[in-house]
Amino acid sequence: MNKQRINYLLQKYIEGALDKLEKQELLQLYNEISLQDAEYPDDRTTVSERILSRLNREISHEKRNWYTDFWKITAAVVTFVLLSAGVYVLKSQKNDEQVFVKPIIKKQIILPGTDAAVLTLGNGKTIALNALSNGKLAVQGNTTITKNADGQISYQVVNNTDIDANKEPVTYNTLTTPPGGQFKITLPDGSNVWLNAASSIKYPSRFEGAERHVELHGEAYFEIFKNKNVPFTVTAENVNIKVLGTHFNVMAYKNEPAINTTLLEGSVLLSAKNSDAILAPGQQAALSRNADNITVRNVNIDDAVAWKNGYFSFKKENLQTVMNKIARWYNVDVEFQGVASNKIMGGTVSRSENIVEILNYLELTGIAKFKIEGRRITVICK
Repeated sequence: MNKQRINYLLQKYIEGALDKLEKQELLQLYNEISLQDAEYPDDRTTVSERILSRLNREISHEKRNWYTDFWKITAAVVTFVLLSAGVYVLKSQKNDEQVFVKPIIKKQIILPGTDAAVLTLGNGKTIALNALSNGKLAVQGNTTITKNADGQISYQVVNNTDIDANKEPVTYNTLTTPPGGQFKITLPDGSNVWLNAASSIKYPSRFEGAERHVELHGEAYFEIFKNKNVPFTVTAENVNIKVLGTHFNVMAYKNEPAINTTLLEGSVLLSAKNSDAILAPGQQAALSRNADNITVRNVNIDDAVAWKNGYFSFKKENLQTVMNKIARWYNVDVEFQGVASNKIMGGTVSRSENIVEILNYLELTGIAKFKIEGRRITVICK
């Protein structure tokens, strides 16, 4: 009975149809019985672990965050206005009833990403953060690295009178998220950084000198601890960013046409090879990979940090950019058949959706069709 029940609940979970009580029941069944006979169309161990991780996160968020509830409750409505031409309605000539175009993509389990990262210490040791329990991870001089109850890592610097500890040379750590992973870290100076999927940040075990400097590859959202005497600087590919204390997002993926820096609060100075720019809140600076000059424009800042808040924003983006976001979060490969449309899309959708649902919504735009084979998505352009 239990195994029949868990398979029933798993299918409802995949379809996004579980209510709060059923999520609690599914989580309890995970803890009570062996799942060796549960039906998983993908790798059993991986899928089981990721569903369990996702359940824990969703239940925890439901208890403390009404905002998450809002997106889950309205997900079905939001996704049907995912794009300005996102849903086509057919009218019956017989009875004037309206019916939605039925999706044709076969159901498969490709779970959305979760909290996952690898910490590489200055001595080369690697720590898989999602595989460890909470507590102390390592000690570097007078700095202790810990994993807290929320699964995040932080650095605590202790004012130690031990001369040897204080004189230990600064080493550089790197936090890396895989495709399908995200992670939050509190740096040694107290600054908070959220890493998006397929990203990395390199930073010192402690900050010394006239500036606090980090290197970013991929995408991250920063909330910088204010210190007017020691500015915080970020190098992201060909762009240098200098701040005193501010909130901003940097997107610097190598497969995107531009490096974008979006300011939410404070001010930042950006410099590139032949150009400088100062941003005000609500502005975004872009450095095209085919140009040397930084351009600045006003944007909706919510779109830039949508990933951090648990949803995709596809506003004013083409199909290639949309599929790049999907590929990074769901850890899939994407190939195109035909020429991808440059038509601009719009709309938002939760990042906790099954990938099949998102592709179904995109297919309703008429821009392309999608075929899923394992972890490869073929985009058949029209």
